[in-house]
Amino acid sequence: MKFKPKMLGQKIEINGLNIHYVKVGTGPEKVLLLPGGLGTSQTDFSDQLSSFDPNVFTLIAWDPPGYGYSRPPERDWRLEIYAIDADLAAKLMQKLGINFYSILGWSDGAKTALQMAIKYQSVINKTVIWGVGCFCKPENIRALYATRNVKVWNPRVREPFESVYGNELQTLWGRLVDFYQSTMLNWTLKSEIKRIHCPTFILHGDIDPLIDLEHPNYLLSHISDSRLHRFADGSHNIHQEFAKQFNQLVQDFLLE
Repeated sequence: MKFKPKMLGQKIEINGLNIHYVKVGTGPEKVLLLPGGLGTSQTDFSDQLSSFDPNVFTLIAWDPPGYGYSRPPERDWRLEIYAIDADLAAKLMQKLGINFYSILGWSDGAKTALQMAIKYQSVINKTVIWGVGCFCKPENIRALYATRNVKVWNPRVREPFESVYGNELQTLWGRLVDFYQSTMLNWTLKSEIKRIHCPTFILHGDIDPLIDLEHPNYLLSHISDSRLHRFADGSHNIHQEFAKQFNQLVQDFLLE
């Protein structure tokens, strides 16, 4: 029997898919939150959804197709997956009647954010990204492969995902890792990121085991209106490890 978690938020039909999202706040600053691999609003962004000023911000956090409560169907792993997610996320916001907004993307969700900032310039106000590169190196994929067995994860990281996926977590994470091994060396946005013109805030944890400093430095040097903030003791999930500082930095940037 498949694990069926309690659903949060609400669902909306986009291109024949039932997409789950959470909406928090009623403020004038509209922000779309894009989670990482297998991530959901619940697993990835609880510290932001509960802490951003609800009178200033309206936060929309989605579960990408094949993740969390946006299942079935299962994730359609292919090279174009982040471009597909970008189109669906833009349609989600359009369907919600939100026509100008900022985007926050973490890890895989930051790949989607980059695609959106490239393609949907007329509706994107500002972009915030962390734990991401615009290309993959063999050492990045080797580092990800080291996480393939979910039993080696820190229980504090694993348990929120288990609450969503139950005993399916290992299978689903294995598919993601295998996709990276087979495909992601062919994925790049190097020739396209120079087209990003909206203000872009790049954040990076200096001890991130998956994304080395070359990646944020490359983004910084190729996105014209960009800045970088580094967390010397930060890992991949700086928005959770240093939530208070992260949230303040991001809110200040969005309100400039």
